[in-house]
Amino acid sequence: MTSLDIFLWVAGFLGDSILLVVLIAKHRAHRFPIFTSMIAFYLSRAMVLFFVERYGSPAAYYNGYWTLAVVDVALQLMVLYEAASKVFSPGGQWAPGIRRTFLWMIATSVAVAAVLTWLCEPAKTTFLGTMTQRGNFFASVLISELFVGMIVLSVTSGLPLRTHVARIVQFLGVPATVGILIETLQTYFGHFKGPDFYEFLSHIQIGVYIAVETFLIVTLARKAPEPRALPAQLYRQLLHLNGQTDLALAYLRPGRRAP
Repeated sequence: MTSLDIFLWVAGFLGDSILLVVLIAKHRAHRFPIFTSMIAFYLSRAMVLFFVERYGSPAAYYNGYWTLAVVDVALQLMVLYEAASKVFSPGGQWAPGIRRTFLWMIATSVAVAAVLTWLCEPAKTTFLGTMTQRGNFFASVLISELFVGMIVLSVTSGLPLRTHVARIVQFLGVPATVGILIETLQTYFGHFKGPDFYEFLSHIQIGVYIAVETFLIVTLARKAPEPRALPAQLYRQLLHLNGQTDLALAYLRPGRRAP
């Protein structure tokens, strides 16, 4: 590990630590338990991989890295589902058709990501190198597709994009979207430019993650935006409708007759 690698590792570890503290101190952990578990997993993964890289063999590091990477993707999918449940079923019940749409979106995204990953031709010539390229590309495409799908569903449902839920979705989606570009450049140009170019792009990807995480920390440390007030005309209509409903119920009670 170079000095820059160590710096980025420390910055990422500190960012995850601060984010976990904010989630707990600001009482966000009970609202987003899966997301909080994912951040705690990131801290544990960083420590495990650091000691394996320092004291273990390259094969042990590679196997450990990809085992934890599979868990990472699974947790991200669970976080997206958790975010969707907060958005589309705030009262505990999903809006009609939304849950099925979201599950179909997950299945379609997995299929499309698998096809795109199979069609890509990594520049690496070794089996492990090829699997590394394909695995990173698959994860980036899958999370990016779900990120875009969540944004589309949120906009069509009238969800403000400044809520804590929306920021968490962006925290997953923005680095993944950038990751598609990074993985494409690494795949098709890294072999020709050499390992230095590959590492340069990797550093950019980590830097984007740290920047987005910093923004999320600031967002979660603040109070959630207040919901927009109802327009005056709509508010009067709701009051009138409520009065009409109470009046109708009064006439339906036993012992009352309609005029």
